[in-house]
Amino acid sequence: MRRPQAELEAEQNKIIARIADLQNEGDVLTGVRLDKAAAGGTASNQSQTSYKYARLRSGRGKTLSNGQKSQYVPLKKVAATEAAIQRGKELVMLQKRLENLSKILGCSRAITR
Repeated sequence: MRRPQAELEAEQNKIIARIADLQNEGDVLTGVRLDKAAAGGTASNQSQTSYKYARLRSGRGKTLSNGQKSQYVPLKKVAATEAAIQRGKELVMLQKRLENLSKILGCSRAITR
């Protein structure tokens, strides 16, 4: 069942507005993950069970903005980094949906002309 073109255009406008909101909320990180690790080796048992280090890692074949594959993240910035990663995931999902809508609207405009 096809949806009316006006409905698709309204959804497209909502997605564009949400993308702008995401970009205005703060940093956006895409294609990365946050690894947390406890101390290892001869560290105390307490240190080995609680998180002491956080590292931002890039995906395969990609690098971070500093040109490295990974980057240390201070523990006090972990929450902000996780929020930026979540915004990035949502942004990628919205961009894919926007691309699909553009294709659909492009085809429907060609058909109606």
